[in-house]
Amino acid sequence: MFHTLILAAGLGTRLRPLTERIAKPLIPIVDNSPLARQVVLAKKLGSEKIHANAHHLAEQVQNAATELGINKVWIEEELLGTGGPIHRMWKEGERGELLVLNGDCEHDLDVETFLEKARNSGANCALLAIHNPEINTLCIDKENLLCGIKNKFGAAGSSNATFTGISWYSAKAWEKIKESEKDIRDFWEREIPFVFVTKGNWLDIGNPEGLMKAINSQLSTLNSKLEVAGSAGSGRKYYRMRANGHSLILQQSHNEDQDFERFVRYGKLFGGLGLPTPEIYAVDKVEKRVVMQDLGSVRLCDAEQPLLHYPLVLEKLIAWQEASEKAFELDNELANRVFGESDYLWETSYFAENYLQGHLGMQEIPADLTAFFKDLAKKAAQQPKVLMHRDFQSQNVMLRPQIGFVDFQGARNGSIYYDAASLLWDPYMMLPAESVKQLFTLWHSANPLLKNTSFEAAWENFLVASLQRIMQALGAYCFLSKKKGIKSFEQYIEPGAKRLEEIKFFYITYPNLGNLCL
Repeated sequence: MFHTLILAAGLGTRLRPLTERIAKPLIPIVDNSPLARQVVLAKKLGSEKIHANAHHLAEQVQNAATELGINKVWIEEELLGTGGPIHRMWKEGERGELLVLNGDCEHDLDVETFLEKARNSGANCALLAIHNPEINTLCIDKENLLCGIKNKFGAAGSSNATFTGISWYSAKAWEKIKESEKDIRDFWEREIPFVFVTKGNWLDIGNPEGLMKAINSQLSTLNSKLEVAGSAGSGRKYYRMRANGHSLILQQSHNEDQDFERFVRYGKLFGGLGLPTPEIYAVDKVEKRVVMQDLGSVRLCDAEQPLLHYPLVLEKLIAWQEASEKAFELDNELANRVFGESDYLWETSYFAENYLQGHLGMQEIPADLTAFFKDLAKKAAQQPKVLMHRDFQSQNVMLRPQIGFVDFQGARNGSIYYDAASLLWDPYMMLPAESVKQLFTLWHSANPLLKNTSFEAAWENFLVASLQRIMQALGAYCFLSKKKGIKSFEQYIEPGAKRLEEIKFFYITYPNLGNLCL
């Protein structure tokens, strides 16, 4: 009988924290996992019984086995190396020839030719190798037999090659492997394998660089298709890579994306602080790609009963703001990226150009309105500063499997009220004004950073930030729909204008705040 064993028991330490969630052989790489691709290969080669070993997150491998067509999963309570599981299979009654494949690599090697060469070599075991000068540890003699392994045993040989993790054992060889030979190289020293050196692509996905190379390789093939997971006004695209019940997000930025490196740096910073942002697993700075945790497809704006979620989202926002001091301490650039008076003036200028003039057709901006914008910017700039998301609205808040924040590359050192205003007056949601005030009251009372700020003073500051934010949003909807041609944003212009009127009502009738001449 022809057996195949796929090695799938590794700890994946170099890929943590990804491998704390997903067993390395089951990591989605574009449209499938390495384990799934090895099973397809084993079936193509005529394997009559397919095995896999498992240790770390073994239940994940077991759950995938039926779906993939793996006949038996051998659970290892402790890691047995490569030789250990091979001996264990023979000891428990498996007989025949055995092909061993590696569950944590991606390749297009000609394993069929390797099997033919191995069976005809006269040797009882064989290794498939490639030429990789950076690794080449196999020492091969002129008869293509293994005569040594660098830093392990034997002679230098006449050539060198890199082992791919793919090997073959005849029935006679399988019987000879000892229980003590967990390191299969000890057996090779006794048995002297035939080595077949081939050409092709072979990628070890054991580290972030290898994972990204494997993804890039799959993306380059005509057969690889990606599920669209979302897009942003910035031009970034998001794709969902699925395999065996697991998923990852691949973010693709455009070549001109000036925030790419900032997104990566902030993502790692926030993740290290335990903030609710997706973990970043691999980065390609050249192609501007990021592999990160999938926070699901349910956004706050998609929720059937959104008001039930707002208290928990505000709780996460408070935790985000409480991490400000530590975040600024760890990232000096972020600390100095202050959202100040000039930035607020830019927002209202953006609003005036794209909404008042571009959408409403206003010819000139009245002097009293310009003066109001300056006064508003000055008040906003004087508000207490924290870590500010800057685009904290319902499309950027994910709900399942847990609450998470995305699209955070615009983070600043800015007003503590800005993100709360962005969330609660969000035109995507149109919460009733009464609910806005109730939720603001909850946020204010629960926020330790505002314990010495009265509700009256906090509400006044909130209205200032609210006007700033909603005017910026209205400017963005007009700019993106009219100048960028992204028509989906056009539907939010009218709701945004309604939000502005609601905020104006509170602002105008509130003591200590002037009249808005709109």
